[in-house]
Amino acid sequence: MKIPKIRNVWRAAALLGAAGCAIAANSAAAGAVADFYRGKRVTIVIAAGPGGAHSAYSLLLAPHLQANMPGNPNFVVQHMPGAGGTKGANFLYNTAPRDGTTIGILLADTPLTARLRTTGVKYKPGEFQYLGAAENVHHGIVVRKRAGVSSLEEAKKKPVLMGSSGKGSQTYIVPSLLNAFIGTKFKVVKGYRGLGGIYLALDRGEVDGFHATIASVRVLRPDWVKDDLVRVLAVTAPDRSPDYPDAPLTRDFVTDPLDRRAIDLIGGNGVIGRAWLTAPDVPADRVAALRAAFEKTFADPEVAGRAKKRKMNWGPLKWQVLQRQAELIASADEKVIEHMRKTLGVK
Repeated sequence: MKIPKIRNVWRAAALLGAAGCAIAANSAAAGAVADFYRGKRVTIVIAAGPGGAHSAYSLLLAPHLQANMPGNPNFVVQHMPGAGGTKGANFLYNTAPRDGTTIGILLADTPLTARLRTTGVKYKPGEFQYLGAAENVHHGIVVRKRAGVSSLEEAKKKPVLMGSSGKGSQTYIVPSLLNAFIGTKFKVVKGYRGLGGIYLALDRGEVDGFHATIASVRVLRPDWVKDDLVRVLAVTAPDRSPDYPDAPLTRDFVTDPLDRRAIDLIGGNGVIGRAWLTAPDVPADRVAALRAAFEKTFADPEVAGRAKKRKMNWGPLKWQVLQRQAELIASADEKVIEHMRKTLGVK
């Protein structure tokens, strides 16, 4: 039998010892996270009013996040609509505790709104820490058929009243840009409390359309789809919507190169359209635990099955993809941003 050299034995012992220390350190860190969250409540701040798809997705995930989070804290929903999503973003950045007990789901246009400075922005979007997303959403121009408009070309000839939550929201930005870029005659009515408020306005006949997540129509007003009451005039995304594959892309109507770059910048935000995040400076171990809880929840077949049963789109995205998109907006060409500001009348 060959006896190993002493130095090799010592080296093996050192490696085993280092591995043991690492396992112990990781175990201690996990224990510290569990101890912190045990008996606590994690608030999910939704930057929109009740009745929207953000609420539906957050309520679906909440009990599963509790089960997958160390310490099993209770996840609760708090709605904070206002200023096209800016109120909720400002709260998360400036007021919410930075200890991992508050997370949020903002609007897809939150990073772009910061660059445009459309309304009272008091946050830096690149400093939010993304946790995960339920789907890559497709936004589009959705109108009730009663409006008598079946295409963007027809919308150049006939005015359509469009509901909006405020100047910082895509519900205002996209229809306004299309008016300037291609000559549509959308008349934007601002001031509704989130997407839920806009849906109620459509129910009441106050407006006939909106620019928002296309899939939310099937979730929030399934009768509109069942009874064939809506049209999607165009999709503001890099690719076509799986729900309305025949609907054209908004960018295909825009011919000016600078105008198209602006539309493409907005269209890419679909990856952060159904994403959860937390404030800057939340301790790294708690952020890691939150990200792991979201990943486990998204991978759970039971959660996917419930989403499918409720006719929710399901295609989870990892936090790295979301963080990249936020950074892309933060570093976007100032020439394009300034062009959008000028077109929207933002100083």
